[in-house]
Amino acid sequence: MEQKFDKYDYVRIAKDLGSSMSHFTADEDAIVIASYHDLYGGSDDNHHYCIYIKGHGETSWYYEHQLTLIEHGRKDLLKQWKAEAAARYKQHSDLDWIFAQGEEIFKDCPSGSIEALAACFGLTNLWGANGEGVTYLSNSIATLNLALPFLLKKDKEGWLAACEGIKQKMAERGR
Repeated sequence: MEQKFDKYDYVRIAKDLGSSMSHFTADEDAIVIASYHDLYGGSDDNHHYCIYIKGHGETSWYYEHQLTLIEHGRKDLLKQWKAEAAARYKQHSDLDWIFAQGEEIFKDCPSGSIEALAACFGLTNLWGANGEGVTYLSNSIATLNLALPFLLKKDKEGWLAACEGIKQKMAERGR
């Protein structure tokens, strides 16, 4: 059985993905990145796809029946969405922007903001050595809790000073 979608096909994700995938993003536009078969070969009777979801990024594995073709060959749209995402990430990782938001940063918790705050005290990989989502979540929560008093006061300079203290303590422990 041939796969229904090719790389760069513009698709719509179904509203109802079923109970086993209720935690996946639904009812959004996406671009097909690759099928499971394209990436790994072998048999893939269910035709799973890795897709780039507008405003969310790349994710895997959606079933073929959960996607509806809008248009073939929209590499240009994928480039546009990635450029928009990069611009958002750049804005969200700017410390001046983060501290101007103050406690509002907690409503959306952009990954760029969390990563920028963590980098201030030397944590540059929130995912950990094994790339675990639970590690990312734990590190994100810890970073936001540490930053909260400074965000509430919109005190960027105080945050940076506190981070220098954290880095010094970490260096002393590492000796």
